[in-house]
Amino acid sequence: MFFILSKIIDFFLQPLCWIFILLGVAYFSKYTKRLILVTLGALILCSNGWFVNQCYLAYESPQVKLTQNYQWCIILGGGMMRAGEGYRTGETADRFIQPLLLYKKGIVKKLLITGGNVNIKGLKIDETQESKKVEEILIAMGVKPEDIVLEESARNTHENAVYTKQILKPYLKEKMVLVTSAMHMPRAKACYIKEGFIVVDFPADIKKKDTPSGILDLVIPQERNLSKFAELIREMAGYVIYKIVGFA
Repeated sequence: MFFILSKIIDFFLQPLCWIFILLGVAYFSKYTKRLILVTLGALILCSNGWFVNQCYLAYESPQVKLTQNYQWCIILGGGMMRAGEGYRTGETADRFIQPLLLYKKGIVKKLLITGGNVNIKGLKIDETQESKKVEEILIAMGVKPEDIVLEESARNTHENAVYTKQILKPYLKEKMVLVTSAMHMPRAKACYIKEGFIVVDFPADIKKKDTPSGILDLVIPQERNLSKFAELIREMAGYVIYKIVGFA
């Protein structure tokens, strides 16, 4: 039930949803002009590159450099592959590319991929088979099959930590590298610590821009910024909800 509710709440956390609601209220309100101005202001702000980047700079986990070797690297799935025939990498493919590089350098010895089950009966169908396809790509790139472990039951970050614990319980006293998107890392790390893991966070899929912004970023609104801001809002709300229910 929590999984289904979380996906429904996601819809109402999107800025576009807020804008449509404000427009609907404006249509039936005697303060139509004021509400339209508020709506336009919200749309301009949420699509502004500089503003969105400042939000990411404040929230995303910083990039790190690992200085020692580890037995296990935990990779959180979600968006690494797209549905369809063959191998179509998704927006968060960096989640398995960075661990691959760590493995090649000998910094980590084994990779555990968790997640991939996001089906909601009657609401959402997903046949990506993400974890399995990522495993096949990693093997093709030189990772030994015996060095990869799959956990394919988890549907959210809380279950990622719970089901990973069932597999890696004998190693809980060891430090493990945790890899997920930089934006998702605060919630993921909190969930794994809650389950008793000692994790070293290694953010991937970093979206923030550390270099100075140009005039175009400051002035011109872009739809991709609206999408990025929506992702961040949902992630921040997820962290708060996880704290409230005791998952993190």
